[in-house]
Amino acid sequence: MRYQQLFWDFDGTLVDTYPGMVAAFGEALEACGVSNFELDQEEIYRAMRQHSLGNALQRFTAEFRLNRERLTKVYQKQAAPRVKDAPAFDGAAELLAATVAAGGRNFLLTHRDHHAMDRLSQLNMAQYFSGAVTADDDYPRKPDPTSLLALAKQYDVDRQDALMIGDRNLDVQAGHRAGMAGALFDPEHLIVDESQPEIRVIRFAELQDWLAEK
Repeated sequence: MRYQQLFWDFDGTLVDTYPGMVAAFGEALEACGVSNFELDQEEIYRAMRQHSLGNALQRFTAEFRLNRERLTKVYQKQAAPRVKDAPAFDGAAELLAATVAAGGRNFLLTHRDHHAMDRLSQLNMAQYFSGAVTADDDYPRKPDPTSLLALAKQYDVDRQDALMIGDRNLDVQAGHRAGMAGALFDPEHLIVDESQPEIRVIRFAELQDWLAEK
């Protein structure tokens, strides 16, 4: 394989949690007093996908003059139960398995808590991971590379043989700052490329083929 040490984002990369996140965000806005008629779920989705949850919180608290702390707490309460129903993206499990079969390793790097690994277990994907960093580990958020560097050190990873895979620029930027390559997964062509990934794909089959090339 071109790279044998693969570091994976969770939300929007391995598992399609965005529909549940958008629904939860809309419910949180309503609970904070925003009329349903003022909500645009497509705009919420774009803010999350093109930037981050933090960006969406900042944007919509300013737009509707809300208390960010309250909106965040209500959102988290609404969003947490929805992860259990989120499906894996097509081809993700196959690439994880192919990496292990080729003698490589997979690692998880997510801003979500331990429930991310719980969902991967339910999807029969946790078996392919050698290690993980979640929000429970309390590292700085991506694109800060601290969590990636800690994982690499813990598992004796050669960073020249490592690829960070995610659906946003901040994932690729974290990888680059850690001395790794980066792959941008953008199934809907929504991301404005600001991170210069080594490869950009809309399907994991493309990434698997690229990794298999000599």
